[in-house]
Amino acid sequence: MGGSRTSIHALIWRQIRVSTAVISLLLLIVTRVGESAFYSSGGAAGMSTFVALLKNPAISALYGRASSLGSAGAFVSWKMGMYMALAAALWAALMATRVTRGAEDDQSWDLLAVGVRGRGRALLTAIAVMVEGAILLGAITFLGLLLDTSGWTSCLLFASGITGVALTGIAMGLLCAQVISPRRSASQVALSAVGLMFLARMLADSSTSLGWLRWTSTFGWLENLGSFQHHSSWWCLAFVAVPVPGAVLAWWIQQYRDIGCALWTRSDRTRAHTWLLKTTWRFSWRERRSTLIAWSIGLCAVGLIVGYLTNALVAFSRADPAYVRLLDRMGLGVMITAKGFVGEVCFMMTLALSFLVITLLVMLASDDLQGRLDLPLSYGVARTRWMTSAAVATALGTLAVSLVCGLSIWLGVEASGTSMNFLVPLEGMVNAVSPTPLLIGVTILVVTLSARFAYLVAAVLLALTYLVALLGPVLRWPHWLLASSPFYYLRTVPAVPANWGAILVCSLIGLAAGALALMRFNRADVGQ
Repeated sequence: MGGSRTSIHALIWRQIRVSTAVISLLLLIVTRVGESAFYSSGGAAGMSTFVALLKNPAISALYGRASSLGSAGAFVSWKMGMYMALAAALWAALMATRVTRGAEDDQSWDLLAVGVRGRGRALLTAIAVMVEGAILLGAITFLGLLLDTSGWTSCLLFASGITGVALTGIAMGLLCAQVISPRRSASQVALSAVGLMFLARMLADSSTSLGWLRWTSTFGWLENLGSFQHHSSWWCLAFVAVPVPGAVLAWWIQQYRDIGCALWTRSDRTRAHTWLLKTTWRFSWRERRSTLIAWSIGLCAVGLIVGYLTNALVAFSRADPAYVRLLDRMGLGVMITAKGFVGEVCFMMTLALSFLVITLLVMLASDDLQGRLDLPLSYGVARTRWMTSAAVATALGTLAVSLVCGLSIWLGVEASGTSMNFLVPLEGMVNAVSPTPLLIGVTILVVTLSARFAYLVAAVLLALTYLVALLGPVLRWPHWLLASSPFYYLRTVPAVPANWGAILVCSLIGLAAGALALMRFNRADVGQ
């Protein structure tokens, strides 16, 4: 029994250890960089000029509400806390579906179910491992804050909130794994639920009349904790009151269904649709269309909300000259206009669109590892054509999603009462997808070098380069380091002209990386 417990526990930990280490490292880096930004801006005295920002509903929707920024921890929890929590929740939901629904799909869960412990105990072990991972994220966050922040109580409260958000993501992933099959569908629903809660928090912070929405979102609970503000520690109960019943419900559902099945499963018997299966180009579209649709819906929702905040930002700027002077000192003076704010929003959308590119291209690695390339390649389909069709589908699909997102931003701006030409946000979103050629080339090169860890490596590189561009200028990092990030060359289009020279150079580098990836892909064995 003891050996069985140890082996199953170790097996599940082995599945999540790399991603857990990466997300923990990312949280630590973000925390330390945020603390460095606080001190480089003059500490508490320098943050006093940011008080005007805290009153702006548009800024509150993006970063959350705060009453003061008197410590490094308060600055980190306000400026980066929501996005740290979002990363933790997304990781938790994905890992929960991976170790449960994913194991059932590939039939490895059968070995656990027929063992001495049974599937109920195996599920409890999986839940325990996930909870340990969530606690680890909180511990890393706590240590990162404590290294440079006075007041361990505030640090512990915020770290507990990060753990609680991760626990909520675990509960969502577990429930979706029991209800929905296959894993891909379960993961999409779980991630969509996390995204909806984040949007609910944004709406709650954008208007006093919608404040009640904060109670419906785990991100709202994190904000209500007031880690470095008012210390409402009883909100920690919410992080237990919701995930625990969710995990119990998941355990109860699995007792009344067959292994490998779910309450809702895509039917195996359906009319065949072959109109997107006759060529590699059509198949690339079909393989990625559900992902493109899901991302389009999510980014459109974000675009509508952020666009709707434009009028509030402009009105606030006109009513508070001190706020305008503050933005000018920060180099963000363009945000006092509707066009400038839309440009900043489009710049922020670049990160989401970049992750979309990685998600679409990593499907190449999945096809290779799971043996789906054996059949088409055995029928004479050229490897170059297979990879090129995937790259073209990714580029065109990402462009289409960006344009749809741009239209949703325009609709939000118009709904807020601000008049704007619909071409303005479209121009900004086209600039937002300008790094796509570079991302495609680098990602497919990573896929050919390490298919198994392609998404992990590409995601880490993307997150680090974005942090360099976002915080490097503020922290006065070396120019060579700033120049290594493609996001550093992006401008707040359409408020300022695009940097076409840098875009061209980055695109050529992407083409060179893509050509190298094609050469390697043509010479490698299938599944290697």
